[in-house]
Amino acid sequence: MSDNGIADGPHGTSPLPDPTAPHASRTYDYHLGGSDNLGPDRALVDEVESTFMPDVKMRVRAQRLFLERAVRYLVGEAGIRQILDIGCGLPQRRMPNVHEIAHGIAPDTRIVYVDYNPVAVAHMQALHSDGILTVAFAGDVRKPELILTHPDTRAVLDLDRPVAVLMVGLLHFLLDEEDPADLVARVRRGVVPGSYLAASQISAELDSRVSLLTKAWARGATPMVERGRAELERITDGWETVDPGVVVAHRWRPRHPDRTEGNAYTLVAVKP
Repeated sequence: MSDNGIADGPHGTSPLPDPTAPHASRTYDYHLGGSDNLGPDRALVDEVESTFMPDVKMRVRAQRLFLERAVRYLVGEAGIRQILDIGCGLPQRRMPNVHEIAHGIAPDTRIVYVDYNPVAVAHMQALHSDGILTVAFAGDVRKPELILTHPDTRAVLDLDRPVAVLMVGLLHFLLDEEDPADLVARVRRGVVPGSYLAASQISAELDSRVSLLTKAWARGATPMVERGRAELERITDGWETVDPGVVVAHRWRPRHPDRTEGNAYTLVAVKP
């Protein structure tokens, strides 16, 4: 077992998450009312909810609703027909998944789901992957070139055409020493001009309780890092944000007055 609480997997595969420690994709699922989670995941969320952040599920939901609006914008307004969702997590049953949103607007949209958790990938493959328009595979954002050159990426996406890269709910699970700015820059270099990035980052600037949240997550398999707006802008340098720029999740192009308040900065940006 590695020192971050994740059981080592076979050579060449992503490691299996430790079932005894809270894990990002499973806790995210629990926040959104899913059933693909375990006792340690529920215990962490319940503790956070009962001790200092009673609205934690609403805050996570705000990021998910941002994702939905971003995909609608990318496909419906920006004309994107290719999506690379890095850190896709477990498929949702109570909220629409990325391909469901995209195909509701443009049925020919191609989607590649990538996650570090092979269990999440297996669920996505079983429920939603057809191998033609939608595919899922295990990959690590810390190795972006391997994601971009993966056979499934090459089979489904044409990287000579614009693609939307989704990193929603991902950046705050990258440690500073892993240099998220470099990782995002390497992704940018791998896509053509006219491609888009949608991303989010939790921040104590928006909610001071986030500092307590990161401390609670310290015992999880995937530690959480809060960052300010300036740091998110630095991480996404080289991309040009579209209106309304970098804003809290529930204020990014709301379709109607939204009481689901977030504690994460969000943005959609284009590669010039």
